[in-house]
Amino acid sequence: MNDSLSIIIILLTIAGLSWLSYTIVDQQEQIEHLQQQLQHEQMMYKIIINDSLLRDAMESGG
Repeated sequence: MNDSLSIIIILLTIAGLSWLSYTIVDQQEQIEHLQQQLQHEQMMYKIIINDSLLRDAMESGG
């Protein structure tokens, strides 16, 4: 009985750790995607700020 319980506990521990690892990897991928989006938005912001025609158009609502 003790051997069966030990095996079940070990298997559940492995399953739990696998799920946590998958969750961490998924979150890392989401963070990388958000970082790429942020870099793109920062680049677009710099373009708008440095281009007087675009800046004036944005300020006038067009």
